[in-house]
Amino acid sequence: MNITGTRIMILGGPGLVGMAVARRLLVHNPKELILTALTRREVDEALVELKNEAGETKLSGRWGNIFVRSEFKDLPRKDLLGDPVRRDRFILDTLEPLSDEICRASFLNEMIRESKPQVVIDCVNTATGLAYQDVFEESRQTYALLKNWNEADEKARGDFQARVETLLGTQYTPQLIRHIQILWASLTENQVHTYLKVGTTGTGGMGLNIPYTHSEDKPSRVLLAKSAMAGAHTLLLFLLGRTAREHSTKLGWSPDRNIKPEAPVIKEVKPAAAIAWKGITYGEVRQKGKPVEIFDLDPSQAYGMKDVLSPAKPAWKRQGSEVLKAPYIDTGENGIFSRGEFEAITDEGQMEFITPEEIADVVAAEIMGGNSGGDMISAFDSAILGPTYRAGFLRQRAIEGLRQLEQESGVPSVAFENLGPPRLSKLLFELHLLMKERGLLKDNELGASELSKRCENRILEDAKLRSQILSLGLAIVLRDGRVLRGPNMIIPTRWEMPADGQMTMDHLNRYSHQGWVDLREPNLQIWVDRLKTLHDETMRPENNRNTGSGYVRNRTYWETVENQGSLGSVISWIFLREDGERVKR
Repeated sequence: MNITGTRIMILGGPGLVGMAVARRLLVHNPKELILTALTRREVDEALVELKNEAGETKLSGRWGNIFVRSEFKDLPRKDLLGDPVRRDRFILDTLEPLSDEICRASFLNEMIRESKPQVVIDCVNTATGLAYQDVFEESRQTYALLKNWNEADEKARGDFQARVETLLGTQYTPQLIRHIQILWASLTENQVHTYLKVGTTGTGGMGLNIPYTHSEDKPSRVLLAKSAMAGAHTLLLFLLGRTAREHSTKLGWSPDRNIKPEAPVIKEVKPAAAIAWKGITYGEVRQKGKPVEIFDLDPSQAYGMKDVLSPAKPAWKRQGSEVLKAPYIDTGENGIFSRGEFEAITDEGQMEFITPEEIADVVAAEIMGGNSGGDMISAFDSAILGPTYRAGFLRQRAIEGLRQLEQESGVPSVAFENLGPPRLSKLLFELHLLMKERGLLKDNELGASELSKRCENRILEDAKLRSQILSLGLAIVLRDGRVLRGPNMIIPTRWEMPADGQMTMDHLNRYSHQGWVDLREPNLQIWVDRLKTLHDETMRPENNRNTGSGYVRNRTYWETVENQGSLGSVISWIFLREDGERVKR
């Protein structure tokens, strides 16, 4: 796309890569560049630094934690999880089914909703931010308390609930999934054209033998968790790259299925090396943001082997107010390195390194439609094994085999509810009932009221079909709203079960849509409308004059479907129109 005149948001913009990307894009005169970071200080410093390079581009900034709701965006993690009310809200935001309220409360959603960027470039080190919550240590402490419950003091037992809740708040897979859900909703609702992620491998391109790690493992489990999150993140983005916007299916439907619905452009650039550098200077050496204070221990007071880990009293002394100072290279988010550390980590055969400007060049090329060769999503698309000609050729043989066995056994093979969701089984059984009463392309004179009566009579008279539906965990809604059910029901899930167990009409309508066979007249009217649309589309002259490869579902196709009773073909057509489809092969 043409960057000139666009509005671009860079998540993590003040970082090492974010700033290189910002400088690279400013050359193309975007209308506005929006930088976001965790703190206001980072944003303000970055905007000042870019001011002289901005030209006519408007520079603006937002700050806060993109993984939480807006009201928590400026809170340190310890304050978020340390407060019972906030902790409870954070856990519910992460674990509850995604709702409009949760999505719109998200700070990430708020920023995209208010700024309306055409491009979002994500330079936040998501994998590090999630994995370094260290679920291992939280789990170990919780498990130790459980194992020593009888010996635990009263305070430790009183803190148990808070500890378990904190553990729940550090489960990073649910956090990553919720982040992706909110991201997708934000991108699609606000018509973002392109989303590009600058990701990570977690180990700088090295393997399990990476020497730059800590803890008792090599590499540490936290570092492996970081790589696991980085990989999971890539595959989730891979899925987003195969998902059409919800509105595009409704507005862009055509029997010509070679015209795929619009999908946001999803890309990822994943450096597999150390990224350096931001500057070289002499100054204070900091660890975890704090200057390293200078201590010393008189050699004459050296500890014996038995005392070194638990000295009775400290013998070391602070050397005045002095802090450690030395020459260092600043690598941005990865911290500062000494010359020796930088020499080691970037040497041939180690992590080596890549400059942020090189990453920015790839980012710019990908956004503008160039073939940089650095897009992970395109790499996955080209490397995966997709549908094959042979499988398509054999598909009809499998279907014919099933149809023949149906005729021999006299048992229809409609649905077993092994594929899920139950909505698929519900639609198949409803269509099975409808096809017994009317045709697909003809006999359209039957209205919803009459079809509702006939389908209910068939269910009441056909005990075998009825028991099959109920035994699979689907309920049947009769015309008057009464419900037939078996011992198990797939819908509602435990998340959707009313707290008091009392079902309202809203519950009934929702469950019926999700997975209950609904014989009420309003639902049969939906079916009548669907089949009328299918009929009108099939009989449209232009769809039948064109006999080329562009038109997949023409009159000949649907006549074959009707003659063979191919329920799945009709349900696929419904899903294509109402739910979405595969947009890549």
